[in-house]
Amino acid sequence: MTPHPRTLQQAIRGHVFTPGSPGFSAAAHVYNERFDSILPQAVARVLDATDVQAAIGWAVAHGVQVRARSGGHSYAGYSTLERGVVLDLRLLNQISVDSRAGTATVGAGAQLIDVYAGLAARGATIPAGSCPSVGVAGVTLGGGMGLAGRAFGLTTDQLVSAALVTAGGQLRTIDGRSDPDLLWALKGGGGGNFGVVTQFTFKLHTLPASAAYVFASFPWSAAGEALEAWLRWAPHADSRLSSIFHLNAAPHQASASIAGQFIGPSAALGPLLAPLRAVPGASIATGDQGYLGLQLRWAGCLGLSEAACHTVGASAGGTLPRENFDAKSDYLSRPLPAAALSVLTRAIEARTGQPGSGAILFDSYGGAINTVAPSATAFVHRDMLCAIQYLSYNGADAWLADTWSRMRPYVSGQAYQNYIDASLPNWQSAYYGANYPRLQELRRATDPHHFFSFPQAIS
Repeated sequence: MTPHPRTLQQAIRGHVFTPGSPGFSAAAHVYNERFDSILPQAVARVLDATDVQAAIGWAVAHGVQVRARSGGHSYAGYSTLERGVVLDLRLLNQISVDSRAGTATVGAGAQLIDVYAGLAARGATIPAGSCPSVGVAGVTLGGGMGLAGRAFGLTTDQLVSAALVTAGGQLRTIDGRSDPDLLWALKGGGGGNFGVVTQFTFKLHTLPASAAYVFASFPWSAAGEALEAWLRWAPHADSRLSSIFHLNAAPHQASASIAGQFIGPSAALGPLLAPLRAVPGASIATGDQGYLGLQLRWAGCLGLSEAACHTVGASAGGTLPRENFDAKSDYLSRPLPAAALSVLTRAIEARTGQPGSGAILFDSYGGAINTVAPSATAFVHRDMLCAIQYLSYNGADAWLADTWSRMRPYVSGQAYQNYIDASLPNWQSAYYGANYPRLQELRRATDPHHFFSFPQAIS
């Protein structure tokens, strides 16, 4: 038997960054500045699936823990670890389109803005999130909600096959013929479980011929009424329309607003928005925009080039800053009563004008998302009205925990695994519901020694 190389750099062709070496700090840091003090013993910038196999083989042989990183946006910092090795997949970012099959094969390290732009150039798209530097792997494996969700479904719903490197070093093609059970698990079973996915194949949607944006704002005095109207309207609206309701605690003034995307011309929006116009003081703006331009808009990159629409230091030409935030999540299965609306608006009022900032966002479900049965994929949240995301920036963690706690009587008990929360109790049930036992069986069959581990890994 050939002995494993003594060092990780001897094992792979890609570059290995170690503490004190040039570029280590930038390579080690993830998107969220909260985790800057967590530093691995090495970052392996792998070149391809063969490098991933070699790195995992070396780590298993030497008893070193591994984490794979696509975009580095794990809310709980699970894209890094102390005293272990990070497999940096950023160079696995190739995008190819098979027009005849109607599919695209995307490297696991591709960032969303590059996926949108690369597919748009071929007249196609997939639904995904709006943050431009999020990696496609994390989005897909945990679900993938975005502003095309109600029209096209989740990112994971487009998954046709995946290339997976196991703890045994095997490179396996996972599809509906080779392993339908594991494909089921990858569709929402969460990143970091089962192995390291090196590429995905997605079914494509034709790039919309027309698309439109919707912006609505409301006087703060009508915030509760506006949210109530949105909750009764958004999950049941025309499936071409996805929207997010924002409650924001800004330094000087609280605000309530909506951002939405419509797959179609803005001229068709008029009658669809009547429930929002009925809210006192509502101000609504709509407009047409090319689909890729809309994705740049949602990314906060309007007027920027694709190269500039990346994080500073993480990609050549990137101009977007890293952030410092914490988050929690919920799902709603029924509209909120007046008492819950009051909890939310008072929470925002309490944060307004305080150091740091906070926001509570509501992502509309329904449409194509909810046409899939809860047991049809590992992503169980198929009968919800919306997801809630509670965010605190630059501190305010006590506010975050208090707001989340006060909402316990009004929420479903489920939470979104892509907003992974290290402090969440009963996360197994919250993230995976009745699908968890099946995920456990598949995890044990695929990774019997639990090599791929993190605090909220499927056991």
